[in-house]
Amino acid sequence: MTTNVPIDTMPSRHPAARFGGDVPMRNPDLLLASMVALGLPPLAAWLFGVTNGAFASLILYYGIACVLLVLWRKGTLDYRQPARWPWISFAAGLALVAIIMATNWGAYPDYGATRIGLLLTALIWAPLNGAMEQLSWQYVLDAWRNRWPAGWPRWLGLAIGSIVMVTFVTLIHVLFWSLFLRAKRAGGIVWLTPVLNTFLTGVYVRLYFQSRSMWPTFVIHTLVDLQLVLLADYLSYRICRLPSAA
Repeated sequence: MTTNVPIDTMPSRHPAARFGGDVPMRNPDLLLASMVALGLPPLAAWLFGVTNGAFASLILYYGIACVLLVLWRKGTLDYRQPARWPWISFAAGLALVAIIMATNWGAYPDYGATRIGLLLTALIWAPLNGAMEQLSWQYVLDAWRNRWPAGWPRWLGLAIGSIVMVTFVTLIHVLFWSLFLRAKRAGGIVWLTPVLNTFLTGVYVRLYFQSRSMWPTFVIHTLVDLQLVLLADYLSYRICRLPSAA
């Protein structure tokens, strides 16, 4: 006797047959997620200072925390064809990008990047970061959200996971990205930036679960990074800068 159960609702340990957001988590995931959220940002900042550049920090962040750890614990990065395109949430994400861009207009100092440097940063770093960051953010949330299958423990896990994820997002920006992605000029509505970014993080999560894919989140995140690069005329020259010989 057989039953017709959709494949994405069946628990499976095979990467091709599962959605990462449904993968059951264990106690080691709670520890790993907490270590990533609280330990990776200061470690990345320390590596930046030691190496005088972000290359080693990004290997740690992108390569280990975003790819290897997620593949190990979930078995998938979820870059698959979306089950459906969540148009309402996607439109909300585009609206947030437009609002963020409006608040950023004229708020950053002009870094005066060369055209080729600006082009390379926009075409390489923006989509790379847009593809990577939310993999580790989502893992931190799912480690707590999926630790308990039902009832009040699941809701408690969701609440704790949300707090830990937002803490991680905040720390990685304050301790690491701020070392070379400079802050806005003082004044105006600078205070609105963390509020908008918090809502945007929620949109990333909603897009991921509604589409059962990372592609919609990737598009929105890349647009956010792209507007930052273009508005600041910014070249991330320190990403690949090696330590000085002195």
